[in-house]
Amino acid sequence: MNKKKLFTFALLLFLFAFISFNLSNAKAEAATLRILAADALPKPIMEIGKIFKKEHPGVIIYYNFLGAGVLKGDIEEGAPADMFLSANGKFQRQLEKKGFLNSYKIFAYDYLAAATPISNPAHVTASNLIQKLMDKNVSLTTSSPHSDPAGDYTWAMFRKINKKYPGAFRIITGHADHLLDAALVMPILASGNTDLGILYTSQLLELKKTGAKINIIKIQPKYNTRAKFTVSILNQSKHKRLDAEFEKLLFSHRGKKILKHWGFTPVQ
Repeated sequence: MNKKKLFTFALLLFLFAFISFNLSNAKAEAATLRILAADALPKPIMEIGKIFKKEHPGVIIYYNFLGAGVLKGDIEEGAPADMFLSANGKFQRQLEKKGFLNSYKIFAYDYLAAATPISNPAHVTASNLIQKLMDKNVSLTTSSPHSDPAGDYTWAMFRKINKKYPGAFRIITGHADHLLDAALVMPILASGNTDLGILYTSQLLELKKTGAKINIIKIQPKYNTRAKFTVSILNQSKHKRLDAEFEKLLFSHRGKKILKHWGFTPVQ
């Protein structure tokens, strides 16, 4: 083989290797889903994700669980993501107006609940809950209404209380310690470093299932607010077929069963 033919053969081998490498990378990229989800959802979404991966061999799922407001900001700043699961519709609507998604769906509901350490040092009960919320000597921890839907729902509850007890909103929010997102409230409550916490019922049930010694106190329906958990497929996603299949599993009988197990009320 002369040098010219040898060079041509080597060039063809190089091109073949280059194309194969890029096709391989493209295939790997096509099998990667990036799911951004509210911090109340890790248990059910990862459980659903395990089923999804068994049915889609080779698919990799990257999860990011944070306050939905933080995740919305990440999407707006260009963070790579395929799906967004929020604890409200407000952030979805804001992203829709900015062209990040075309539509979203409600897949589950939840309600707020109060909780105390098992020793209940402030002696909080369902009947004296509002009185204790207004007591500045009772340490109260919630998530922030500025960055987390749970905090937004909690502040809405305080406003409802204020209609019945004028001035209550100012008093309660004036001494409440509100953290960036609801997930940060969970370890503080579990460790007994707050007298009273407000979270989603699902999060409190999760704490109990994982061994935390807490008392869960129901909030009267007239003051409570219903959280709407929503899902959207982002326009930037390159894997919309896989996104749609994950969404289908979320709404399936199996998905609903998992959501219910973790304290959510799936849509019918």
